[in-house]
Amino acid sequence: MHTPRSLPRASVALATLAALALVVGASVAAPSPVAAETPGNVAVATGEHAPDVAVSYVPPWNSAAALNDGASRPTDNLSAMWGTWGISPAPDTDVVTYTWDTPVTVSASTLYLWQNAGVGDGGVRIPAGWSLEYQDAAGEWEPVSGDDVAYPLPAFDPAQPKTSLAPVSVAFDAVTTRSLRLILERQVVDGSPHATSVIEWEVTGFAAPDEPDPDPSDGFVAAEDVAVRTLTGVLPILPTRVWVIGADIPLQDIPVTWDAVSTANVAQPGTFAVSGRVDGYDAQTVEATVFVADELSQTMTSIDYTSVITAPGVAPVLPATVRAAFDDGTAASGVPVTWDPISPDAYADAEAMFDVSGTVAGFSAGALATVFVVAPVDQTTPLVSIAFDGAPEGSGWYITAPKATVTAQKTASDLRSIEVSLDAGATWRPYSEPVAVDGQGEVIVLARATAVDGAVGEARASAKIDTVAPVTRDTVEVVDGVSAVVTLSPTDAEPGSGLARTVWSDGPDADPAGASNNMFATYEKPFSVELTDAPRYVHIRSQDAAGNEESTRTITLPSRTATPALEIEASATTRLIAGKAYVIATAKNTDDVAMDLVVTTPYGSKTFTGVGPGRSVSVSVNSRSTTIPAGQVHVEATAVVDGREVSDEKTADYRAL
Repeated sequence: MHTPRSLPRASVALATLAALALVVGASVAAPSPVAAETPGNVAVATGEHAPDVAVSYVPPWNSAAALNDGASRPTDNLSAMWGTWGISPAPDTDVVTYTWDTPVTVSASTLYLWQNAGVGDGGVRIPAGWSLEYQDAAGEWEPVSGDDVAYPLPAFDPAQPKTSLAPVSVAFDAVTTRSLRLILERQVVDGSPHATSVIEWEVTGFAAPDEPDPDPSDGFVAAEDVAVRTLTGVLPILPTRVWVIGADIPLQDIPVTWDAVSTANVAQPGTFAVSGRVDGYDAQTVEATVFVADELSQTMTSIDYTSVITAPGVAPVLPATVRAAFDDGTAASGVPVTWDPISPDAYADAEAMFDVSGTVAGFSAGALATVFVVAPVDQTTPLVSIAFDGAPEGSGWYITAPKATVTAQKTASDLRSIEVSLDAGATWRPYSEPVAVDGQGEVIVLARATAVDGAVGEARASAKIDTVAPVTRDTVEVVDGVSAVVTLSPTDAEPGSGLARTVWSDGPDADPAGASNNMFATYEKPFSVELTDAPRYVHIRSQDAAGNEESTRTITLPSRTATPALEIEASATTRLIAGKAYVIATAKNTDDVAMDLVVTTPYGSKTFTGVGPGRSVSVSVNSRSTTIPAGQVHVEATAVVDGREVSDEKTADYRAL
């Protein structure tokens, strides 16, 4: 029976490649000689085979694209380096992976590190160690090796805690790969793994020579994985026909001629390979694996999965035999299979896939084949593509305006014109060279190519662009001459990537990097800074999500001003009046501003408001006793001086009575 399933267009493309490559290992293309290459930096972004860059983490103010932009000179510009400060929880390692579109042979690497230990945030340090791993043909990561492989680290200079460090390099035995990764082991200080930063990561090597693909007009893209079993001392019986899949033809059985096999090949148990040539495909060979054993088991353990492709409405062609594995470790490809009937509805529509079950004598689980239904490629219209130069930041945004390159390829007819549009198709202009894309936000580029016969091919590409750094405005309110409240108002121009964070630092040094300043902190709400006798400085900057960073701006705060004193006089005496003891207190405003006076005695108090300069006020307080001990009168004065409320006080003693 068969089970229909839906398949997205992208999956169809991948599945198509997978199906065609299912047995491509049995097909060997004849290589052509290639001249030796001169080693160079194969990682640089401007190279012919620039790698894709993937990082374990990158904050908005750093750039993953900086790793291979070719700029290794010393810098303190955070956007000119990759860094990992800010991730929480902090990992033990930071990782960068380069992936090339073609195999490269590499044998050395150089690292340009940066640190700022003890300065500002101070969270970026020299790693505790670093290493390189490459991806082998099976997709497994393996460490590079060699007799003298060593990973040096630059020395830390306490006199330069914030600096670009001297480059460090490693040489190793040459390996050919598509992926190389750098692993930085974080330095642990006070129990915390500290971030790392890399200005440039260079890889020395060259693009590995490619084996040419077979010409679709006369080559096959996949062939049967032939396996034959025989007893020790018995020459194998190889099949007279094998199935192949051509670039433009479905699966078909073709006669094959095998190389001669000698009795020496089967003299003892083991395996060996035999090459064969398929009729009509002189430039390619197929291969058969021969299993030699003293005894041959008939117990099958598994049947290889089968995959084929067909077009909508075309009945799929499934192989008449399958490859089976036996419990004695041998395998055979000529095992007959009977496939279930397939309804035409299953392959009526493109972008569908379905499974077909097959019956194999002696194996109850049977066989399984997947059929991919793929619409034929329309090659009557020109093929058009759009590519942007450079690479976006790790955030996915370009922080410098890229250029769009349009490529057009003729198909059935020659090209008559190529055009490009930067305003969603409202206007079109002839294309002759890469076009600067200077819009902001998500910008869409359209391209079209028109053939002589009128056929039109189209392409569409988009890029997120933000080339404008945020702007941070500020307001400062001085409080009582002794402190200042600073309020920050950052904005990011629209359409932009949006604000990521604003940071601030304060201290006595006008240089934002001054070691005497406090560490930078993330701004969350207005903050207060205590004023000092000397000017104090606040340093601010904002970053957006794209990776643009505002130039640090410095606010100069005023010096602390002394609190003015009020000039007042106070006196007190005692007197016996009508047989009762009184305290008589007098306060005089000897200042040049009006003030409020509060006169307090042990037996009561009185408030006088708006006492003018030179004026005196008095109060007599009855103790309600015939005698009183010696004591003290307290006078408190309050006035407004230069817009600030100022207080002062005096005391006066009086004698006992």
